[in-house]
Amino acid sequence: MSEAWVRILIALAVIGAAALVACISSRMRKPVHPSVVVGDIGDRPGVVMFTSTDCSNCRRAIERLKIASIPFREVTHELEPHRLEAWEVVAVPLTVFLNASSEAVSVLTGVPSKRAIATAARKAGIETH
Repeated sequence: MSEAWVRILIALAVIGAAALVACISSRMRKPVHPSVVVGDIGDRPGVVMFTSTDCSNCRRAIERLKIASIPFREVTHELEPHRLEAWEVVAVPLTVFLNASSEAVSVLTGVPSKRAIATAARKAGIETH
């Protein structure tokens, strides 16, 4: 094989490796959500969790809120797609903590840790158990 072909193959291998790294890294990052304006959904302060019925992480996130004894309003994509579209939710689970003025004080993506839930609840003025 000529030296030119070896250089071309090496270049293609480097480009392929870079593309693979970029793909893996983009999948590992949590999506960045725009500001969430929830509107009138119930009592305040409170929590709204955006979910999907076929999302295993959503079930885990719901369980975390239940363990912390935090009441929440679930908005499921299959039942209320217009709400997720209106609030520009790009991925679930998305958990929004609202203070007494209905302002989103914390937005948690993915399955939130116990510490993140406790911190967000404190910011919103929600008592946890």
